[in-house]
Amino acid sequence: MNAAHRHRGFTLMEVLIALAVLALGMMAVIGTAGSTSRTAAHLRDTTYASWVGMNELAMLRVAQSWPSGDTLDGDADMGGQKWHWKATMSKTADRALLRIDVDVSFADKPDDTVTRVTGFMGLPPGQQGAPL
Repeated sequence: MNAAHRHRGFTLMEVLIALAVLALGMMAVIGTAGSTSRTAAHLRDTTYASWVGMNELAMLRVAQSWPSGDTLDGDADMGGQKWHWKATMSKTADRALLRIDVDVSFADKPDDTVTRVTGFMGLPPGQQGAPL
């Protein structure tokens, strides 16, 4: 056979090295995709939990009186998920202003807070001073 017509292919070593480089690249892509998926799920859960907390703050604000105790809690549905919320009321330097911290967690993990929403409530008309 003439030297000009010889076909040279890849050696087994070159193919194995190429496959190893490809495998490493694919592992990085899969790892990044998994991380992105977990981050998106966390952001979704935090957003829904924030909405639950803001809804409960709004419900407390539209009431005709300040809450009677130091804490309130309950359950809510948001985004196809069951949530548990706990509102903690505290005094402020202004006797006509109440601070409310709403901790929101998954209903099946009430001690693992997903987010906290903090708001303030003014004294409703006709009431006197801080109740706490």
